[in-house]
Amino acid sequence: MTNRTLSTRGIRFAVLVAVLSTLVAALPARAASSIDIEARAMVAGRYEVGGWLGLAVTLDNPGEPTQGYVTAETEIGAVRLFVEMPAGARKVVMLYVQPEAFQRRVDVSYEEPNGTVTASVDVSVLEQSDDQVAVVGDGTGTLRPQLIGTGEFTGPEPIALAPADIPERPEPLAGLSALVWAGDSASLSEAQRRALERWVSDGGQLVILGGPDWQARTAAFTDILPLDDITATDGISQAPIGAWSGEDAPALETATVSTGNLRDGSRALVSTEDGDILASMRSLGAGRVILLGSDFATQEYRGWAGSPRLWGRLLPTNGIFEQFNGGGFPIGQQVDASMSGALSTLPTLNVPPAELLLVIIVGYILLIGPISYMVLRRMDRRELAWVTAPLLIVVFSACSFGVGRTLKGGDVVINQITLVRTASEGGTASVDTYAGIFSPDRTDYDISVDADALLGRLARNDGRPLGPSDVEVEQGRPARMRNLAIGVFGFEGVRAAGVVEHQPSLSVSWRANNGDVIGTVTNTSDTTVSDVAYISGSGGERIGDLAAGESADFTIPSQNFNGSSASDQVYGFGGFDTSNEEQRLVAVRRQVIDALVGFAQFDGVGFDVGRRGPYVIGWRDDAGPMPVSVEGLVAQTYLSTVEVLSVRPSIGTGEVTVRPQNMAVDIVSTEGDANPGGPGMIILGDGSVTYSIALPLEAADLVPTRVEIVVGPDPSMVMNEPGGFGGFWPAGFTLEVRDPTTGEWTLVGDLSERSAFEIEDPATALSDTGRIEVRITGVGANPQFGQQSVFASATVTGVIDE
Repeated sequence: MTNRTLSTRGIRFAVLVAVLSTLVAALPARAASSIDIEARAMVAGRYEVGGWLGLAVTLDNPGEPTQGYVTAETEIGAVRLFVEMPAGARKVVMLYVQPEAFQRRVDVSYEEPNGTVTASVDVSVLEQSDDQVAVVGDGTGTLRPQLIGTGEFTGPEPIALAPADIPERPEPLAGLSALVWAGDSASLSEAQRRALERWVSDGGQLVILGGPDWQARTAAFTDILPLDDITATDGISQAPIGAWSGEDAPALETATVSTGNLRDGSRALVSTEDGDILASMRSLGAGRVILLGSDFATQEYRGWAGSPRLWGRLLPTNGIFEQFNGGGFPIGQQVDASMSGALSTLPTLNVPPAELLLVIIVGYILLIGPISYMVLRRMDRRELAWVTAPLLIVVFSACSFGVGRTLKGGDVVINQITLVRTASEGGTASVDTYAGIFSPDRTDYDISVDADALLGRLARNDGRPLGPSDVEVEQGRPARMRNLAIGVFGFEGVRAAGVVEHQPSLSVSWRANNGDVIGTVTNTSDTTVSDVAYISGSGGERIGDLAAGESADFTIPSQNFNGSSASDQVYGFGGFDTSNEEQRLVAVRRQVIDALVGFAQFDGVGFDVGRRGPYVIGWRDDAGPMPVSVEGLVAQTYLSTVEVLSVRPSIGTGEVTVRPQNMAVDIVSTEGDANPGGPGMIILGDGSVTYSIALPLEAADLVPTRVEIVVGPDPSMVMNEPGGFGGFWPAGFTLEVRDPTTGEWTLVGDLSERSAFEIEDPATALSDTGRIEVRITGVGANPQFGQQSVFASATVTGVIDE
């Protein structure tokens, strides 16, 4: 019996295998993909935490026509782009992804009906600093050593790039503070050129080297250069460059210099006695373009002692401010967290009243306990408790869900906040549309933007990671995000980034008045702009509503002594009751300001600006130029749009005061017992340290009327201007100032008695190139006190002539 059963089963299995073999043989064979794929990362594979990385994907099709998706996957979702590949076609397409923090490799694939091909790209995260510099075209390796510097004020190591490493969008450049251009810019595409212009307008600094090869280097930047009618002139003296950097002897006696005429709104930084401009600067939105007439990418400048100080003045590091303000946390993550908090200011997301929660909890306890027991006891059916208890739990849960549904509502709610970043120059704007989506049910949503936007999930404001997701983002126009899963009464945030054609609604002009910097903001649009305000890391000022064509003045805050944030200074300390629509609106605007410029900082006038302001902002209640929509449904929507005008205070003419935090400070030399103590600080015993203190570029031609040297144990004491009293150091520590005309050192005072020293004749301290050199010396220091920490800067008041 057993043998027959086994035989029968064997026959059945053989028949099944034969049938399956026939079916499989009848199916067409799946051919391998004939596509060849290569991938290369923009910006040398470097990306900012939470930022975008551009991938140039090359596809080559030697076979039959096909079509499919270029895809890159990360843990927070996949990004893909549809690409058709005719026979014999070769295409290069751009894909933009958001790598996870510290991701080291990105896999890119092309999926088509015949198969999938994959390429891998090595990537790395940028250092957590907002003074990262990149160098384009430094083939001889002579520029990067100059930018690295030699002292405690050095930032991250510069990144070497080629023109082909520049992306076609500005978003992947956001982690760079400056680009030094020594390569051929004629090879840049129009999209690359526009991306660089937009990056500069958003706060980047572009430094272009001239010299004999100036035409190739400046070819793509003609419209934004500070000079026009440029020509190359041989035999120009380089002594002014040496003096401007603080070095007695220049790297070269003479050189071929590319020079020309200043454009309107531009400034000459260094000139010869004959009027030849050796260095010039032009502001462009929040950034600036600097043209150096000489070719610094040569061996002579690589070994020149003045190079680090020259570049330190052109591109001052923010190491001092990071130390004092607790820097190092990625700006992108701070912005996303604040914007996520702003999106959460919806009545629907409010926690139910505590009284209601208490009633529900007490009611549940009474119903499941004493009330149920007494009823069953009265019926003499206490054994039914095994049935009634689960039943009551189900009924109570359903009632609780009904109460929650009533409080939260049954509609999908979208809270959308659009940031339109503009500049006075140009007709484009960077747009970031943030949308928070509340769902009453557990379901998946498809999100779309009718623009060539970069869509991504928004980090939570509680700091928790986003975690894995089945989200798929399709890039192109329109951009789509599919399968965004939201739970019952859940909330998720998304962000769309893009560049659109846009004319700014606000314009700003500047003037100086009795040492203050006064701004005049004008509404150039045909509609009212509300809650116009000036904001920066040092604080803010609410200007108010501006009707079409209306103007108003404001004064830049000179010092923030109490450390209050810009949002506090604009709106006071209210705006926390989100159940009140007026207060909810204030809460939204407060958190957007925090996202833009951060929280309390001890900053000053702010001639040097960047990714955290200063800005002039104004609000409108509309969808903005790049709205986000949920496909297939009509949602309850809250809309806010804020125009963010990047401004760089142009001092103009008149009297102005430059404070310690705006100075470019560098360490020239140390002798004896002098050791680094952190950014800006020297731990001093029996020895000396020489500091170079330079005016910012915007005030380089200031004629001083008052110079005060300020010394402190660390940068915080100097930036906070505690007064000139002594007591920080024991006897034996003195301060000297070098006369720029004679080169002689003059004793100014004893640090044990004072910490602020006004110079009787400003001309004996401040050179005509805007530099001050001071020396702090420790002699016979009391061993009971040990080594002492020192840092020096200055406050300079003066007049800038027309």
